[in-house]
Amino acid sequence: MLKIKPKHIVLISIYALISSLLSFGIIYIINNSIADKFKIDGYIYITFFSFVIYAYLLNIYFQKELNKITFGMLTGMEKTLFEKILDTPLIKIEKLGTQRFFTAVEDVRTFYSLPSVITAAISSLLMVLLCIGYLIRLSVVSALIIIAGIIVIAAMYYLVINLLSKSIEKIRRYNDAYFGFVQDVVNGFKELMISDKRKERLLDDYVFTNRNAAYKLDFKISFSFLSIGLISQYGMYIIIGVILFALPELGWLKKEFVIPYVLVLLFITGPINVLVNLQDSITRLFVANKRLKEFYADFKNEKSEQEYTKKPAVDFSKLNFKNIHFNYKNDNADANFELGPVNLEINKGEVIFIVGGNGSGKSTFINILSGLYVPDQGEIIFDGKKMDSEKDIQNLISAVFTSNHLFSQNYDGYELKDNANYKRLLEVFKLENVVTDDSEESARRKFSKGQSKRMALIFALLEDKPIVVLDEWAADQDPYFRRYFYEELIPKLKAEGKTIIAVTHDDRYFQYCDKLLKFDYGKIVREDVPENFQNAYF
Repeated sequence: MLKIKPKHIVLISIYALISSLLSFGIIYIINNSIADKFKIDGYIYITFFSFVIYAYLLNIYFQKELNKITFGMLTGMEKTLFEKILDTPLIKIEKLGTQRFFTAVEDVRTFYSLPSVITAAISSLLMVLLCIGYLIRLSVVSALIIIAGIIVIAAMYYLVINLLSKSIEKIRRYNDAYFGFVQDVVNGFKELMISDKRKERLLDDYVFTNRNAAYKLDFKISFSFLSIGLISQYGMYIIIGVILFALPELGWLKKEFVIPYVLVLLFITGPINVLVNLQDSITRLFVANKRLKEFYADFKNEKSEQEYTKKPAVDFSKLNFKNIHFNYKNDNADANFELGPVNLEINKGEVIFIVGGNGSGKSTFINILSGLYVPDQGEIIFDGKKMDSEKDIQNLISAVFTSNHLFSQNYDGYELKDNANYKRLLEVFKLENVVTDDSEESARRKFSKGQSKRMALIFALLEDKPIVVLDEWAADQDPYFRRYFYEELIPKLKAEGKTIIAVTHDDRYFQYCDKLLKFDYGKIVREDVPENFQNAYF
């Protein structure tokens, strides 16, 4: 959310005051020159053009400084947003949904209109106040009538804003749902393509319904602001008509003040319209700021404030999981799933296969092993010492998950250019004829699913961490490479000292592991060694 420092408020206020005084000086000279109260000589020319030039230069300087301040704050907001996203526990993201991030980014982008809004709002407000002060000096009664008209317009706007603020928040909720549909299209494109009924329901019952409702509401909001803006514009014409035809006849305004009054009113019509039309932007800014506060509150990580010293990847001898429990704490009691108790010992250099049916707890355990979930109970012991943070175990692990993702850029500490180990791994994974050079572009282009997972595992091995976690990695490989993976690649990685923990369903290759774990109902129901593999597991 946006926080403006007091020194910035002082700077904006000083600029607005000086700028408004210069602008008022310009209209004052024009007004009195027309009324023939000033002697038209060289001094007036110099003063008038000096005011114009100074006002212009001041505006240029201030806009430059305001943009520096504002864009600096916005850059900070965008950085904070990314940090907040990456600091959020996986379990909270799964619960609240990733579409909230898209609307949060959209809310931050709303603040890019802030410099023009601030400048226009403060300058216009001060200009209106100075001109009204000048009108009061000419005629108190006439000025009070004008003030009353402005108050009526402001009251109408205040009423409209109160009525529409909830509608603007509702638009945001529509956008939350809309981004959810976008994710469904991107992530479930194949499922949509093979079912016309599903595709039609997505479009007709959800996307089109959402967009139609959002369009109607957005049109209503925009039309309401447009209507009130026109009322303010034509309302000023009515006030000018009263000044021209009514006030002089009633004796409330001297005839020699009619022209100055009309000129000043015509001059401040612009600033008043600016203030009126800014209400739409200001309301949207307030709504965006409120939503960002809610976003930061919802995605607040209680542990994020704690200091954690990053440690380099280390080796290990033994990991022990003692009485590990984890519960998803779903609001729907019938949908609750609990993992545990899990008691397990992992030794350096072991190859461990994990099996089990859908919903047995395999993925939940992998997420705990990877430090993505924090256990509700139990301890993880690292070489005889209790781990203080999930970051400790993450320093030991590189992973390729079922829904692996190849990043568009290299966010890791290694370089691919002239990297002999990278070239060796391309050959090991039979990709040397697919990735023909060591550029980042070649490594991150579009691959088949199986090739993508091979590249992901190459990148994981380049991290050079002692434990490699593979979540159904072989499921997307062709029969030849699946066999190659179990019979040659796993023994090769083990010989290099890697500890392999793999979720798999390939029972024909169980003999290539040192330990096999079977999960069911959130528990390890069986733990075997190679000589017992003749027993069936499914």
